Amino acid sequence: MTGPRVIRRDAVIPVHEANALTGEVPCWDARSGRLWWADIQGQRLLGFSPASGRQETHNLPGMLGLIVLRAAGGLVLGLEDGLYPFDPATGLGPRLVAVEADNARTRLNDGAADASGRLWFGTMDKTGSGEPIGGLYCLADGAVRRVRSNVSIPNSINISPEGRTFYWADSRTRILQACDYDPATGELGSSRIFARYPEGETPDGSCVDAEGALWTAIVGGARLERRLADGTLDTIVELPVSRPTMPRLGGPDGRTLFVTSQRRFLDAERLDCEPLAGDLLAVRADVVATAPPRAAAI
Repeated sequence: MTGPRVIRRDAVIPVHEANALTGEVPCWDARSGRLWWADIQGQRLLGFSPASGRQETHNLPGMLGLIVLRAAGGLVLGLEDGLYPFDPATGLGPRLVAVEADNARTRLNDGAADASGRLWFGTMDKTGSGEPIGGLYCLADGAVRRVRSNVSIPNSINISPEGRTFYWADSRTRILQACDYDPATGELGSSRIFARYPEGETPDGSCVDAEGALWTAIVGGARLERRLADGTLDTIVELPVSRPTMPRLGGPDGRTLFVTSQRRFLDAERLDCEPLAGDLLAVRADVVATAPPRAAAI
């Protein structure tokens, strides 16, 4: 029996040097040909255009933990107190939806839209304590609904291409979950353990590909994993950074796998060994991206 395919780290290249404290939530916008991503603690929205090599930085008034495409155009950004529109030409707009705005300890983290335009996202303790004071939310029909409570670090929020499986993780548990999902109602059903990780390795951000497989960044594991819909480990991508945070398929042909990474928590000696920590990396993939749904509920 053969094991998973391995893509060696020498196939991975840096494409945007940003020295992000925590690079996160990459979002490919095919309309503009840009890969958007966040430097959370640096309070920056970063942009990279593969065709031209152009890099851009937009400073923000708070920590950015969510980037999704907006049906009305532009982006939806999740900051510390809610959801905001962003237009690359005009910048950040006024807050559209307040989320835990009365709680100074929390911020938004990770999220995705489903095929109907519902927006799923999480909140977490921004102080780094790890206390389970966050939640998992769904925005639909003009209302924000709290679906899960007592969440520490929500991550890996994805919906499978056919719309029947909802993936997510509370990273502190080191468990990726797969839940039955009703695309007509947006309700979560029964859940199962999709993957479990040992002490020292944490599932962080994920993305799905057009074949229905889930790609996940393993913090502390210096790798990405591609797992098939039944949880089988299919591919490992070795990385030159120990703390990858999230992959995203994109690029002009949908076959570039972008990976964000973190330099936060690494001491000077470790950073000397990982000069690419905090940068945007890329590797070619033999699968194609799904067309990401746009959030229509906002």
